[in-house]
Amino acid sequence: MAEKAKGRYRADVQVNVLESFELRSRRSIREAEKARLSRAERRHAKKLAKRDAEFFATQKQENANGSSYVVRAARKIPFYARRPFRNAVTMSIASGLFATFALPAYAYNPDVAAMSRFTTTDAQALASSEGTQNLTVAAVNTVKFSRGKYESADADEIARQEALNNYRTYSGPTAADYVQNPPYSQLDGATILKVAAKYVGTPYVFGGSTPAGFDCSGYVAFVFSQFGIALPHSVYAQKRIGIIIKPEDAVPGDIVMWNDSSHNGIYAGNGNFYHAPRPGDRVKLAPIFSSNVYFMRLGTN
Repeated sequence: MAEKAKGRYRADVQVNVLESFELRSRRSIREAEKARLSRAERRHAKKLAKRDAEFFATQKQENANGSSYVVRAARKIPFYARRPFRNAVTMSIASGLFATFALPAYAYNPDVAAMSRFTTTDAQALASSEGTQNLTVAAVNTVKFSRGKYESADADEIARQEALNNYRTYSGPTAADYVQNPPYSQLDGATILKVAAKYVGTPYVFGGSTPAGFDCSGYVAFVFSQFGIALPHSVYAQKRIGIIIKPEDAVPGDIVMWNDSSHNGIYAGNGNFYHAPRPGDRVKLAPIFSSNVYFMRLGTN
């Protein structure tokens, strides 16, 4: 006959079950926290991208040398916030207040003055009568308060504004200038990676296409412009120019394209690529973080 399990064995089993339940609970808490942080980062990135989109107009203007640049969108001011309208309202209110204070209260109606036992409506006579309390004002100090509008700014917002200011004041060579006079004549993978690495650390700017600020397609176009290749500033348009190749045939210097045309970069080998990631980030060398990609080749690199 089998021996009945002792109490200490049953206690050990119970403790093991509780420990397993606690470990699963901790794991679920960590996963929930990680998902919450991920959603918060996506919301923050969308908010920055929206601000950048509102900051720039969709149209472009050209300088005297023929290079184009993005201009800031004109701010629409509602009619009630315009200066002439506010001045008219302020003057109307001030005139009404002045007229109200200048009119003596007892002069509104003589019958009311008589009911109040005033024998006269003359202000000087009332002031000199015995039944009137006299008050002498030595000085009047008027303090004016104005309410200002202040907004707190964090380090990310300050850095974003600084990057935008640097982008607007950039005066160096553009992609169009390099296409006309390319500094490199031979298109090979080693040279492409050398040029791409020069701009690591450049801040992300929505619509950026100069070393003062890049977005993903602007960065790719600027790098290949130095080899005399003119690429449009659009992932969707760039994918129509190159030749699609198999992943196993990809070499450094090829272009990594997202299937939905939402992003691209320059392949650096070993699953890494150079790219301009997102608002608040900078150009960097990083692993290809998606499997929904394909590879494209330009020229004979």
